[in-house]
Amino acid sequence: MAAIPLGTHAKSYRLAIGLTVAMFALWGLAHRLYDTLLPEFATALSLGTYRTSMAQWILSLGYPLMAVPAAMLTRNFGYKSGVVFGLGCFAVGMFLFYPAAEQHAFGFLLSAALVVGCGLALLEMAADPLIVRLGPVETAVRRLNIAQALNPVGVVLGLFVGRQIIEAARVHPVADFAKALTTPYFLIGIGVLIFALVIDNVEFPTVARERVAKDDSTITDFKRLFSHRLFMLGAGALAVCSTTQVVMWGFAIQYTQLATPHLSATDVLLWAFYAFTAGRIVGTGLMYVINPSLVLALFAAGGSILCAVAAFFCGATGILCIVGASFFLSVVFPTIFASAIRDLGPQTKSGAAFLMLAAGLGAISLALADLIVRPAGVQYVMIIPSLGFAAIFAFAMVFHRNDNRAVANETRREAVNAPFAG
Repeated sequence: MAAIPLGTHAKSYRLAIGLTVAMFALWGLAHRLYDTLLPEFATALSLGTYRTSMAQWILSLGYPLMAVPAAMLTRNFGYKSGVVFGLGCFAVGMFLFYPAAEQHAFGFLLSAALVVGCGLALLEMAADPLIVRLGPVETAVRRLNIAQALNPVGVVLGLFVGRQIIEAARVHPVADFAKALTTPYFLIGIGVLIFALVIDNVEFPTVARERVAKDDSTITDFKRLFSHRLFMLGAGALAVCSTTQVVMWGFAIQYTQLATPHLSATDVLLWAFYAFTAGRIVGTGLMYVINPSLVLALFAAGGSILCAVAAFFCGATGILCIVGASFFLSVVFPTIFASAIRDLGPQTKSGAAFLMLAAGLGAISLALADLIVRPAGVQYVMIIPSLGFAAIFAFAMVFHRNDNRAVANETRREAVNAPFAG
C-alpha cells in the first residue's frame, strides 16, 4: 500500500488531516448523545420496552446496510466524497428528529436513527482507511490509534451535552418535552452541514481523491477479499470486538444497579469512558516501543481476566473490573481494523466497508442479549465480553506470528541480495 506523497506539501494538507481526525470525536459524540437522550425520547413518546430497545439498536443497523454503498461511493468518487456525503446524511438524520417529536411518531424516530446511523457508518468507512493510508504501512496501526484517541473524548462530551440538554428540556411542559429535546439536534444538524461545506472546500491529499477504473466492479472487489486469510480473521475479530463492547457497556448500568445500588450507574459509565480514554493514550504510547500486535494481546488478556472476575464477583470489585476492562478495550478496535486492511492495497476501500459490516453485525448482538437476559443474570453476562477478549487475544497472536514471519522473510531476502548490492 502506497503512502501519500506528502513531501514538501505536508503543510498544505494539515488542515485536511486535522478535519479528518476531528470526525473521530464527532461520531463518538453522536453515538453517546443518542444513547443518553433516547430514554427521554422514549418517555415523551410513550414508547414501550420493546420499541425503546428497537430504537436503541437500529442506529447500528446503518453499518451493515451501508457496507456496499459506502464501498461503491469511496471507490468511484474517493474518500473525501464519502466523508462529505456521510456528514450530509448525518445532518438529515438530525433534522428528522423534529417530525418524530412533533407528531409523536415512532416511525419517524426509527427513520431518524437509521439515517444518522448510515451517515456515521459512511464517515467511519471513509475516515478510518484514509488515516491508514496517510503514511507508511509500518506505522498504520499506531496512526489510527492516535486518531481514534479523539473518539472517547467525543463520547464523554456527548454524555455531558446530553445531560445539559435533558436538564434544559425539563423546564418545559410534558407535552412539549420531546420538541424541546429536538432543538439541540436541529442546531447540531446545521453545524454538521457547515462542517461538510468546509471539508468540501479544503484541499485533500491525492489519496483522498483517487478513483478506481469505471469497469472495476465493487461486488467483484468484495469477492476478492475472501482470499485474504488474515483479513477475514480480522473481520471476525472486529465482529467479536463490537459484541464485547456493546454487551459490556450495554449492561453496565443494570450491572451497577444490581451490584451497588447506592452508586450512580451513569457515573460508573462515565468512569468507564475515562478509563477508555486513558487506555487509548497509554496503549498508543506503548506501540512506539512494543509491536502493536503484542500490545493488543496484552490488553485483550487483561480485559478477559477482569470481565471474568466481574462475572463471578458482583459488587464493588465487579464495578472496578468493568472500569478496568474499559481501559483494556481502548486499543482493540483501531488495532484490529488497521492490522486487517494495512496490506490490502487497492482493495482497502472495499476492505474497510466489509470490516464495518462485520462490526455492525456484532453491535446488533445487544438486541438479542436484551431479549434473553433476565435481571438476576446480568452479572453473568460479563462472561460474554470475557470470552470475546480471549478470542481477540488469539487473533493478536496470529497477527504477531505473521509479522514475525514477514520480518524473517525480509531479513532473508536482504541477506541473499547483499552480495549483489554494489
